[in-house]
Amino acid sequence: MRVFAALPLPPVVAGTLDSALARARLASPGLRWVSSTGFHITLHFFGEVPEQGVTALQRVFDDAELRVPAIPARLGRIGQFPARGNPRVLWVGLARGEAEIRAYWDLFERKLSPLGWTPDERGFSAHITIARAGRSAAGTLDADLEMPSDFLMEECVLFQSILGSAGAHYVPLKKITLERGQG
Repeated sequence: MRVFAALPLPPVVAGTLDSALARARLASPGLRWVSSTGFHITLHFFGEVPEQGVTALQRVFDDAELRVPAIPARLGRIGQFPARGNPRVLWVGLARGEAEIRAYWDLFERKLSPLGWTPDERGFSAHITIARAGRSAAGTLDADLEMPSDFLMEECVLFQSILGSAGAHYVPLKKITLERGQG
């Protein structure tokens, strides 16, 4: 099973971001745009994991230490990977909450380490992927976005990723609800 852990954007924020990207979609139809239901910050991509490994990961989601206060956040600028040249991935960063999300990522990775998982060697970058391009895509996204105001990241979710012709579909397998009203 192909799985990853992520902090999904709250539905209202995802919808607002999706609406803000409408002009950009029209201006860049060659990009593969991510559905608003898929907007998230990836904490750890596990890839293909056997059933017993998924069960072990689900037990990590029962750890009370991962139930931290909800994380205040605000969306920020648009960026791309790689940073120069033709983009392969377009993303939205954070104007608020990046340090808190990084601290949560550190905690999450410490909880994974007894299972043999190690952090991505590229490091952690708190971002929401909004579009992907093939190797031949040129230029960058040139759009003014009206970003949503402050919001709370309230969940950490273990997702199954099911690939299809219309893009990936994410199925929640286990959730951690972050504590409301304390972020």
